[in-house]
Amino acid sequence: MMKIEQALYDYILREAPDKAPANLDADYDLIDSGIIDSLLMMTIIAWLEKQYQVEFGLNDIVPQHFRSINTMSAFVNRQLAGKA
Repeated sequence: MMKIEQALYDYILREAPDKAPANLDADYDLIDSGIIDSLLMMTIIAWLEKQYQVEFGLNDIVPQHFRSINTMSAFVNRQLAGKA
């Protein structure tokens, strides 16, 4: 896993240890499986903004950006690329 993906993986395991399955991988559907609910989504947003100095606009807070570790990582990478 890339650095951002690993950080997200570790964060999710830390924040939702009772919900995360043993087979959690970077493509696991975090929303349909119930791992990410609205409260955890907001916690992840705050953590990502602080950790990577990215901003989530209102239009960015949509399920498709939080579907999996890969989709969250891709969003952060796009935001970081836009800053360069």
